[in-house]
Amino acid sequence: MADSLPASSRSRSVLVTSDPLPKRIAAATRSAHTHLNHLLVARLPLALPPSAHSSEIYAIGLQRFAPVYLAFEAAWSEIVDLQPLEASQATDHRIFSALKHLYMPELMRTQSLRNDLSCLMQQSLVEVDDQLERLGGQQLHLFLERFDQVCARKPHILLAYAWVMYMALFNGGRWIRAQLLEARNSSWNLSPDAASRGTLTVDQTQGLMFWHFPGVEDGEDLKNEFKARLNDIEDLLDDEQKKDIIEEARSIFKHCTLLVGELDEIVAARPPQPHTLSSTWSNSWMKHLLPLGIADVVHALLLWMGTSRWYAWIVKHGQHHDDAKNTDRMQ
Repeated sequence: MADSLPASSRSRSVLVTSDPLPKRIAAATRSAHTHLNHLLVARLPLALPPSAHSSEIYAIGLQRFAPVYLAFEAAWSEIVDLQPLEASQATDHRIFSALKHLYMPELMRTQSLRNDLSCLMQQSLVEVDDQLERLGGQQLHLFLERFDQVCARKPHILLAYAWVMYMALFNGGRWIRAQLLEARNSSWNLSPDAASRGTLTVDQTQGLMFWHFPGVEDGEDLKNEFKARLNDIEDLLDDEQKKDIIEEARSIFKHCTLLVGELDEIVAARPPQPHTLSSTWSNSWMKHLLPLGIADVVHALLLWMGTSRWYAWIVKHGQHHDDAKNTDRMQ
């Protein structure tokens, strides 16, 4: 059941002078969203057979994005767990009510991410947490540092993180999950011992809990409830707060794009891996790359080849220059 709201929500209509907040977020982030989606689709095959025959590449990628979910979910949980008096001292009552009403424990991905990484990396949860704490990378550090600073001043921006990060799982996430599930079943060879360390059972969610939601509707009911609750709370936000949320959504896409670039460098720095390329795989690979720009195609192919010298060249002359121009447009 949804928490009760001040007399300002389900019974009140949204401002007739403004589109609903989700529609405004989508319009403001459309080009950045498309660009990031292209980058991710191009790189997903690098974590799948025949390019990869283990879960290592996928685990590296998941590990880079996990701290973002952990950070905003921890901050959100901390606020909604406040007692009324503490909440009144910590944040505006309307913002507290909005965050508390939108909060849905079934959506939280923190434990799923920890369990997945434990399974994929064959580590205990304590070891996973330790690695996440010590995770390097300038772009990841800047992303998390910015989140801490902005959230402390404007906790309502948590709504931007909830919308962007959860909607990504509901929309394109099911397709990504299907690709990963096939790879896991055919190539990853996850052992029961690794699963038990993450307190997992060996089933369809093993190593992929992040992409699964509880219930028989595979998260569709949660998505609809989340959207309904977001509509409920919109009148609790003033115009300036809505603007903050939209701008933060733009920033999320910008920083996620920069994280992909940083991930490219981490993966390219690994020792070359043996690969085999069949004509079938070549055709499948090109299907992923054809919608992309030439720079994206060249960059993805060079990463697939694992050639450090050529990667260094493309970083200096090609893709990262294009990415910089694209991320500048997002600001």
